[in-house]
Amino acid sequence: MQADEFAVALVHAPVLNRKGVSSATAITPMDVHDFARTAAFYGVNRVFMVHPAEAMHQMVDDLTSYWQTGEGGVRNRGRKEVLQSIEMLHGLEEAQEMGYQLWFTSANPPEGAVRKPSELPSMAGKHLLVFGTAWGLDVQHLPQANGWLSPIDGIGKVRHLSVRAALAIYLDRLCMS
Repeated sequence: MQADEFAVALVHAPVLNRKGVSSATAITPMDVHDFARTAAFYGVNRVFMVHPAEAMHQMVDDLTSYWQTGEGGVRNRGRKEVLQSIEMLHGLEEAQEMGYQLWFTSANPPEGAVRKPSELPSMAGKHLLVFGTAWGLDVQHLPQANGWLSPIDGIGKVRHLSVRAALAIYLDRLCMS
């Protein structure tokens, strides 16, 4: 796997709420830190947080600036380096304009073009693994994906994982293939 050919995105809008209605969730500092750290662990250099609200963009900018140019970066140089990967997008269309192919993730993907993460390195182009918050991606209000990645099947009572745990498993499967 070449790190510059892969990126990850965490979509906060449009996503589905528990009633299946299109909605938005707030970006949390945990989303930013954990996605950046996990991506860095696997050598992925670009992490996109996707939200249309300018206030969310400003919050992430304030958070990352503290570590990039403020006291945080002096105290913890490793976090300063890791958070350089964070980029804000208003929508996934911006990633497509950068040349990324979109690969959606879900505990319940639709029938059809489902791929194993291990197949992506053999495919030409730049790939973006897209994760959703809340109850999943609102695909009716997102650009069309190139396909879906196979779900992570567990053996326990819960059907889906936290998005941060899913990111780590998908990247492990992608990188260790």
